[in-house]
Amino acid sequence: MLVAVAEYLTYTEAVGLYRRLHDEAAVVSLVKNYGPATLPFGDGLYYRLLVEEEDVATARPIVQEFEQQRTERAAVRCPHCGSYHVWPEQTRQPWYKRLFYAGTELFRCQHCGQEFSA
Repeated sequence: MLVAVAEYLTYTEAVGLYRRLHDEAAVVSLVKNYGPATLPFGDGLYYRLLVEEEDVATARPIVQEFEQQRTERAAVRCPHCGSYHVWPEQTRQPWYKRLFYAGTELFRCQHCGQEFSA
């Protein structure tokens, strides 16, 4: 019987985890649609990975490592100097910058003063 080892994955994440399980542990798995239906075709919005019951113990360490990497936020680096000493911009920006950077967060490097979005 198939058991779900990872749920609510994007297609890219599901295929990447599928390949890792196949290459590193020789675990055969199945990627399946999951979650609420979307229009116009009714496919699931997310994917889940299923493995055989006897392979769950083998797959679990790889899946746990994948989940940890998936939930950790990558450190923001300055694209100009490569420094990790960056802080979110605290001052109110002019309207044209708010429009240009809509949906992103504006950062300023404490080392070189460069302003960038992430």
